[in-house]
Parts: sequence; C-alpha cells; structure tokens
Amino acid sequence: MNKNIFIHVKNTPSHIKLLLLSVVSCFCLAFISFKGDPSNAPRKCEDIINKMLAATKGVRTLRTNVTTVERVSGKNKVLKYAVKLNTSPYKAYSKNLDDGSEVLFVQGVNNNEATINPNGFPYVNLHLDPYGKLMRKGQHQTFLWLGFNHISDILSHSLAKYHDAYNKFVKRDADTVFYKDSCYKIEINFSNYTYEKYTVTQKGETISSIAAKNYLSEYEILIHNDISWFTDELETGKQLILPSAYAKSTTLLIRKDNFLPVDIRIYDDAGFFEEYIYTKLQLNPTIPDAEFTESYSGYHF
Repeated sequence: MNKNIFIHVKNTPSHIKLLLLSVVSCFCLAFISFKGDPSNAPRKCEDIINKMLAATKGVRTLRTNVTTVERVSGKNKVLKYAVKLNTSPYKAYSKNLDDGSEVLFVQGVNNNEATINPNGFPYVNLHLDPYGKLMRKGQHQTFLWLGFNHISDILSHSLAKYHDAYNKFVKRDADTVFYKDSCYKIEINFSNYTYEKYTVTQKGETISSIAAKNYLSEYEILIHNDISWFTDELETGKQLILPSAYAKSTTLLIRKDNFLPVDIRIYDDAGFFEEYIYTKLQLNPTIPDAEFTESYSGYHF
C-alpha cells in the first residue's frame, strides 16, 4: 500500500477506519473470487455467440432428442425425434417418437437416398431423395441438416453481414434454466428486416441454390413466391422477393457448460416461424458404425 495512504488511514478516526477496512476487504474478496472463478465474469453477447459457433463446429457425433415446431400453412406442426448423428462423413438416423417411423441416411451409400421405415402403410422400406417432395413435404428443413452446422452457418453469416451488428441487433437477456441446464439467453432482432427484389440471372438457379447462396430459409422464399418446389429450375429474368435475413428475430438458449444452442426460436414478419429444441443431448459419444446400418438390431427396417 502507498505510504501516504497508510499514514492517512492511520490518522483517521477509528469508526472511519473500520468502514474503509470493510470496503477494502470486500473488494479483495470480490477480486479473488473473480480471478479464481472465471465463470463469474460477465460475458458479452459476441463472446457467447463466438463460443457457441466454435462449439457447434466441434460436434463430431451426437445423440439427442429433437423437437421441431414449424409454421406450415398457417399452423404450427410439431414433430419429435430421437436422433443419432455423425457429422463427417454425414450419417444420420432418426426415429419419430410419435408414430415410430425411422429414417437412415449415410453419405455415399444407397445412391445418396434415405431409407425409410414408415412403420405402417405401405409396410415396406422406401428409398427417397432427402430433397424430394415425398420426404420433405410440409417441412422447413431437410434431413441432411440435422445437428447444428446449418443454423450455425446462417447465424454467422447474418451477423457478419451488418456493421456493428452486436451493438445494433443483439442483446443478452437474463440467464435461465432449460431442462435443468443453466443457459445464456440471447436475443437477435434485425430491426431493418425487409423484403428485397431478386432477379434470376443464371440458368439452373433454384430456390434451394438461391437460399444457400444468401443464407436464407428455403421455405420462407417458397411461401413468398409463386414457385411449386424448392428444386424447380427458375427461368432467367424471373423476379423473386427475398427476405433480407433468415429471420427477423431469433431467441437462443445456449448451455453454459458446452455452449451448444438447446433452444432456437425464430420469427419472421408474420410472427412465430420455427423452433428447434434439443434435449437428452450427448456430445461426441462413440457411435458404432453398425448403428448407421439397416441391419442394426435396434431398428426395424
């Protein structure tokens, strides 16, 4: 301690000394606690999201239950799945927890078609294109976007698109608990969300290719334009209306222990658009290759 300060304190009345010592003690305890436990440090939104993006890229395998809620034809469609995932090469299995149907996809196998056990009529396995009308009808996402990579890429691009995005559009709400897990809550609100004109200039463009290029929702583009399907080739010169971002607003619940997003809720200008909830999450478990085959004893293909 500085000598002059010590002499000043020494000549201070006793009741003031006690007060000063109390304040100094509290400061020291707080400093020690902060230094010894970094988790007590307040985190900025940008830090939390950057850690979340890094965590999603670190997912190699995953076991989880996924609940999807998607607005389709003005109504919210709810589906619940048990999911197994290997990110590279892409291998995925899901079981519908309501009707018992199963889907299996292994990159490079079966002509890159998914095998489906409908657990009912027509009582035989089906082999379908994950982008096709039979498999994707009434769904925002494809089976090939299970896990976190797709939404992670969209969030990363959306925030990088705007200057000073974290100050303009992002805020941290009060921390919360989600299925017994302590979570950060982040709100992203693009106040400048609008619709923009887009002209098809290249032969072979589709809604899917335009959405992928601009990190937008295929389904959102589909419902705002007179197009019958995601992969229909569009005529050059055709005018489309595209949203300026994937979502007008997004609410993220991000687990504090592993920084993975366990609840992703998305809104467009009409209100609620979609939500993806992850529970019973096992990060990077060992999943034997046999569990990505039709002959696995736990399946009914």
